[in-house]
Amino acid sequence: MVSTLADDSIHSAGGHLQYYRQHAISPVHYRVEHIDSHFDRRDSLYRSLGLPPVTFRNARVIEIAPGSGQNSLYVAACQPASYDLVEPNPTGLRDIEAAYRAFDRPHTAPRIHPVTFQDFETSERFDIMLCENWLGSLPNEVRLIGKLASLVAPGGTLVLTMVPPSGFFANIMRKLFALRLDDSKLSFEDRTDRLVDVFGPHLSTIANMTRSHRDWVHDCMLNPHYLDVALPLETILDTVGHELEALASLPRFTLDWRWFKALTGEGRDFNGHMLAAYRRNVHNFVDYRRIFAAAQDEDTALNTAFLRFHAAALVWKKAFLDGADTTAGAAAITATLSDIAAAMKLVDSDIAAAVEEAIAVWAEPQLRPEQVRDMTKFAALFGRETVYISFTRPRHGRADV
Repeated sequence: MVSTLADDSIHSAGGHLQYYRQHAISPVHYRVEHIDSHFDRRDSLYRSLGLPPVTFRNARVIEIAPGSGQNSLYVAACQPASYDLVEPNPTGLRDIEAAYRAFDRPHTAPRIHPVTFQDFETSERFDIMLCENWLGSLPNEVRLIGKLASLVAPGGTLVLTMVPPSGFFANIMRKLFALRLDDSKLSFEDRTDRLVDVFGPHLSTIANMTRSHRDWVHDCMLNPHYLDVALPLETILDTVGHELEALASLPRFTLDWRWFKALTGEGRDFNGHMLAAYRRNVHNFVDYRRIFAAAQDEDTALNTAFLRFHAAALVWKKAFLDGADTTAGAAAITATLSDIAAAMKLVDSDIAAAVEEAIAVWAEPQLRPEQVRDMTKFAALFGRETVYISFTRPRHGRADV
């Protein structure tokens, strides 16, 4: 069963592109002071996903929506046999060209395709396919996830990012605050300044953040399609699990104590094993600063609470932007927040207190910027929102699920 979190009629994968083009932005830049540190981060990510540098060498690699192209420099330096970049955003394309003009290390020059992935056609199959921070779980985006999987060669690897509802929770709340505080009558730059001032103190609590506060505000708080990026593991597995097998994740939430000699036929079930681990760790995605013991059983009730919160946020947002009555929608958000606070009290009192502070601020009839800016408990609550997952296509045929 596909877990559909949003209405396909609201937005699509092209919505982000339209927004980026409208404002001539590509808000995914890293602050790269030292290229070696940047490469260390990319190497650490890929090795955790089962892709040490040697796997890229002489491989056929493709990356969808590479944005500024900064991440692609690492892959290019691993010297794959071929490297295709599919990026339709004109600002992103200029950033990619600038990044490679300034890149003086031996590398494979990428072939750049200035088209959307929807319009990208190829008969080639790729050894490694990369797609980070782009697709959510709108039905048309789920179809694109299927298209990604179809281009993976036998024995090849697909790297995706999922956005678990519990990991997305804190920034969904921030988006709701931002909608109430935003003023569409201001210029885009003035709106940006206003929200950077509001959320800057929150963002300043994050260790190792490499993106500027302005880019974060552009990509998240001002992006009208931001709430559509939610993408649970269930949706991905429902889409690609019949042909691809889960390989690894970062953060690593799956332990596997099975004996390798038992991993044959139906006994492989890497997808089911990862899904069970994911459901036992719903609470571990809520706050990136904390790690708790996995639940003994799959926590479907807590996961459902976060799904309900996301659904309530979408309903309220639509009514708010349509100028309709938001009373019932606001009450639904408060109710789901109360359920989450009660459930998180059983896990961690500090997280529960942060949610309770969000409830109190949300209840303010005339929300003021300083009330969000000066939050003391919720400000540092950021979830494990972006979770990387790698999949492989079995050489022997379809995945065993």
